[in-house]
Amino acid sequence: MSEKDYAEDIVSFARKHACRVEEVSDFSANINPLGMSPLAMKAVQENLQSLVHYPDQNSTALRDALAQRHEVESKQILVGNGSTALIHLLPRALRFRKVLIPVPSFSEYEAAADLAGCHVEFLVLREEARFQVIPTELIGAMIQGVEAIFLCNPNNPTGHLFSKREILEIIQAAQQKEIMVILDEAFIDYAEEASLVEETKRFPNLIVLRSFTSFFAMPGLRAGYLVANKEIVSVLEKAQPPWSVNRLAVLAATEGLKDTTYIKRSRRLNETERVFLFDALSKIPGVYIYPSGANFILFRLVEKFLQVEELEAFFAREKILVRNCASFRGLNQWHIRVAIKSHTQNQRLVRLLEKSLDKM
Repeated sequence: MSEKDYAEDIVSFARKHACRVEEVSDFSANINPLGMSPLAMKAVQENLQSLVHYPDQNSTALRDALAQRHEVESKQILVGNGSTALIHLLPRALRFRKVLIPVPSFSEYEAAADLAGCHVEFLVLREEARFQVIPTELIGAMIQGVEAIFLCNPNNPTGHLFSKREILEIIQAAQQKEIMVILDEAFIDYAEEASLVEETKRFPNLIVLRSFTSFFAMPGLRAGYLVANKEIVSVLEKAQPPWSVNRLAVLAATEGLKDTTYIKRSRRLNETERVFLFDALSKIPGVYIYPSGANFILFRLVEKFLQVEELEAFFAREKILVRNCASFRGLNQWHIRVAIKSHTQNQRLVRLLEKSLDKM
């Protein structure tokens, strides 16, 4: 099943609970609470008339901006209709027959492999290890026939952030076994120093995915990209549908990359509020927190304290939407993921969670 089949979106939630979308505090979607960059928003507003023209099929302006940002060649970059579209393109275009996925992780890897007729091997991560990937265990799971590995850094939904050393150890081992490593860095903008984009120049078996959805708050425009060696990008380009990315998405993404003030504010806000939310949640009896390097936090409710359905109903009455993680392989209904939002919203979430536990 795909992520869209698992999660209750904000529109459905608002309809179900007879309220307006604007009234909902959506902690289920990991979107920058600052919203879109002012430069990106201005580009959208000032270019609505350009919609009468076809988009640039190669997204040249955005590819050039990304090449400059990451110090790679523009021919190493492929822009897509969100990184999820590229996730689905990869197993189909590269004709993988067997892939390896550590779980819990983003469900679209499995969905993409299934749709491409690809067999999936799972490495089930241990809760006692806080669902962290141990490089030696993952390398040991690179069994015969595996052609690619999907990794997410920071991992969704656990928030675990690999070190560069750990990822490089995995990539090098995979290279020796002629296995591709597909590294999804959808949330790495909050920890840019951990990105391995530049390593695509050194490792031909590395494909890095990036997104404009979370950090740049553009889920409705759909823009993402991948970076890999030129030969792989050339194969993927031939398999990608024409005009995959609309004009406004390219304009907004290109302008957003220029907005250094917005980028710095976003990182500073996330770091401050992640510390606040982690500490505040950690003090609540019956709540176990997992460390996060992203803009969301996963926690587990101690079963004896409450029924999860009661908690979700309590939050719903307060027009709060959280992500029940029961649908993630390796997790269950007691695992909840919440996005890091504004300080006022985060305070309210903590206060209501404390209140709900006191009642149950």
